[in-house]
Amino acid sequence: MIFGISPNSHPDRGLRRGWVLLCLLLAGLIPALAQAAVAVTPLADFDLGNWAPGAGNMTASRDLCAVSVVGGRLTANNDNQLRPWGATLHDHNGASSASVFRIEHEGGGSFIDVEVRLRDLRTGAEQALAPSVGTDTDKTGDELGCPRGGPNGRLTVRILGGGLAAARAGTYEGQFTLEINGGSNGSDTASTSFGIRVNVPDLVRISNLNDIALGFFPGSAEMSGSDTLCVYRNDPAGAYTVEASGQGSGNAFVVAQNGAELPFLVDFSDGNGWRPLAAGGAPLAAGNASSASMDCGGATNASVRVRIQEDTLANAEPGSYAGRLTLTVAPI
Repeated sequence: MIFGISPNSHPDRGLRRGWVLLCLLLAGLIPALAQAAVAVTPLADFDLGNWAPGAGNMTASRDLCAVSVVGGRLTANNDNQLRPWGATLHDHNGASSASVFRIEHEGGGSFIDVEVRLRDLRTGAEQALAPSVGTDTDKTGDELGCPRGGPNGRLTVRILGGGLAAARAGTYEGQFTLEINGGSNGSDTASTSFGIRVNVPDLVRISNLNDIALGFFPGSAEMSGSDTLCVYRNDPAGAYTVEASGQGSGNAFVVAQNGAELPFLVDFSDGNGWRPLAAGGAPLAAGNASSASMDCGGATNASVRVRIQEDTLANAEPGSYAGRLTLTVAPI
C-alpha cells in the first residue's frame, strides 16, 4: 500500500487516515481467513496384506473425526454451532473408472476393483462412494477431537474375493484423497490422503478331476482311460509344473486288490500332446493354464490318461482293482 500526503494537509493527520484505512482492511480480512472451520484426522494406509486362496473378501476400516463448526473456529460452545459434513473421495492414480475405484498392478496394465463405503457413526447411516462424486452434506459434525462420542465417521474398503482370485500375481496399490466439506455454508474443505494396497501371491489350482473307470479287460490289448480337467494360473503366461504320485511304495502308480498290485502308466497333456509322468520323477513343465477364471469358466484345458499294459493284465489275478492317483501343480 502507498500513502500520499497532500501539501495542504497536515502530515500527522494524513498518516492517521492511512493507518485507519489499513486497520479497516485488516479487520475485513480476519473473518474471511477464519472461516475454514473444517478438519479431518489423518488416515493411515489400508495395507490389506497377502490374500490367501479361499479366504474370500478382504476388508479393512479406519475411523475418523470430521470437524465441522460454524463461526470460523474448530471448537464449539454448544451443539448449535456444529454443522453437518459431506465427503468426496478422489483417485490420485487415474486408474478408477467413472463408477468404480481401482488399484493397479505394480507392473501396470492390470487392475483390481475396490469398494469404498462411508458411515456416519452417530446415526449408523452408510453410503457407497464413487470416484470424485460428493456425498450429501448430512453427516453428523463435531468439534476438534470429537468429544461428543468419539469418532464420527468410518471409511471401509473391501476387495471381493472373486476379483482377487482372477487377478494377476503381484502387488496392487493406489493413492486416494478423502475431502471433507462442511462449516458455515458447507463449502469449507479439509482433506487427508492414504493408500490402498494388497498383494496377490502366485497361485495355481487344479480342478474338475473325476474318477477314471477302465472297464473289463477283454483278454487282449492295452486298457486306457482319460479325464479332462482345469488348471488355473494367475499369470497371463499360464506356465506351471505338474507331478503325479500313486498309492504304491515310493508313490508308485498301482491299482490293487487283496494285496495284489498292477502297475499303470500316466500321461499328461496341456493341449500340446501326451507326455509321460514318472512317479517321484521331475515335475513336468506345462502351460496353457487359464488366467481368467479359477474354474476355467466351466471349460477344461488339460487332460490326464492312465494305461495298463496288455502283459500286466494278461498275468493278473481275476478281480476288481482300484487305486488313487494324485496330481500336484505348482507355479513357475
